[in-house]
Amino acid sequence: MNRTLSAAAACAFVVAAITGHRLPAAEATPPTNATKGYELYGFCMEMHDAKQRSLPEQAALLRELGFAGAGYPLWLDGDLDQNLSILDQAGLKTYLLYTTVDLSLAGPIDPRIAQAMAKLQGRPVTICVLLRGFPPADPRGDEPAVQALRELGDIAQQHGLRISIYHHTKDWTESLLHALQVVKKANHAHVGANFNLCHWLMIDGDKDYEPVLREHASRIFAVTINGAQVGTKEWTDGLIQPLDRGDFDNPRLLRVLRDIGYTGPIGLMCYGIQGDARQHLERSMQVWRSWPQ
Repeated sequence: MNRTLSAAAACAFVVAAITGHRLPAAEATPPTNATKGYELYGFCMEMHDAKQRSLPEQAALLRELGFAGAGYPLWLDGDLDQNLSILDQAGLKTYLLYTTVDLSLAGPIDPRIAQAMAKLQGRPVTICVLLRGFPPADPRGDEPAVQALRELGDIAQQHGLRISIYHHTKDWTESLLHALQVVKKANHAHVGANFNLCHWLMIDGDKDYEPVLREHASRIFAVTINGAQVGTKEWTDGLIQPLDRGDFDNPRLLRVLRDIGYTGPIGLMCYGIQGDARQHLERSMQVWRSWPQ
């Protein structure tokens, strides 16, 4: 049995039926680079959208509102080509695709991952992996994690891509600090880690992220942000909110990222945000554009 779980099983991800659609160029707002040189992309915006938009409708909405791209699960069910085409036709870049590796299962990495990465060559996408199968930081996960990451790193290197550990609450690598230790053990140029604001605040929020990011600048391969209330342990209306809510200082985070030389895109985490996605995405984009350079 291979160690990769389906994205649907891993995250209860439901994607609506896909229908052909292309947004006319005249209707689209060009993506903005105005905010600190970073491009903003939508992530998990479809999961709790009251409108239950199809993928073409999601892509059209993101493009209309000025987002530069999107992040989704790594489609391993045969829909990768079609879904990439939908995002391409909407004028969106595919910036993040994620999958899950169960470290407790013996066997090789799912061969579909290598097949998918071959199709992603030439795209600005980071492949994020959620490492599961053991309790957080359980030492039993060390050896299989290093083995899996080196194998994935080799495949990524062949296709000009990068692998990034997606630290996620209750996963084996729920802490960014632990994820960075694992990255160091893997010792592969194409393996790094995400900085996921909401999970950082849940697990390591009592610490200052700045020295961590500065020390490990070369290994931060992806970043996701959102509005957040510092000190809470609630997800909805707490650690994951639109950018116009919460008291976390996102502009300071962006300044630190710029100072350490991070040049990748910024993902807007939308998981758990209720209501019509148009409303909160539009508000977040307005705030993003208002932040000084």
